[in-house]
Amino acid sequence: MEQKSSVKSNKVDVVEKEIVTENVTPMINMGGGYVKYDGKLFQQNALRELKPDLFALKVDGANDTSTSFGSTFPRMASKGDIFVRVDVMPNRVFKFDGNKWLEVQKESSQTYMYDTNYVNYLVTKIGNGEYDLELLNEQEQEIIREYLKSQNT
Repeated sequence: MEQKSSVKSNKVDVVEKEIVTENVTPMINMGGGYVKYDGKLFQQNALRELKPDLFALKVDGANDTSTSFGSTFPRMASKGDIFVRVDVMPNRVFKFDGNKWLEVQKESSQTYMYDTNYVNYLVTKIGNGEYDLELLNEQEQEIIREYLKSQNT
């Protein structure tokens, strides 16, 4: 009787899948007190009454781009927003151009790595063996190392 041995691999399989980057509803300032939202032109104050969440003030009042992550694109986005898709391996980074999400090379934008929630997410996934550290580029690995050092001090 032949005995089979099984070796458990710590490697995580690379997941490839098509990512749909459209169907986001941008709000575009058209000037003169009008905005384009969901393909329609609105008087800005009227839209503010209908959808106050679109006009929520940020803490510093600036129109900074946001960085977030998840398995589906946010329904609302502003031009320049960064989003990391975590339902594929390696994770892929996208930037919203005002109409759709465009994939960008990770090396060309490190903004997403300053999102503490994303770094925590990665550390947890790596710690649980659900993500392979080798799938991260050098800059990402360095940020993870620095983060872990700061947590241990």
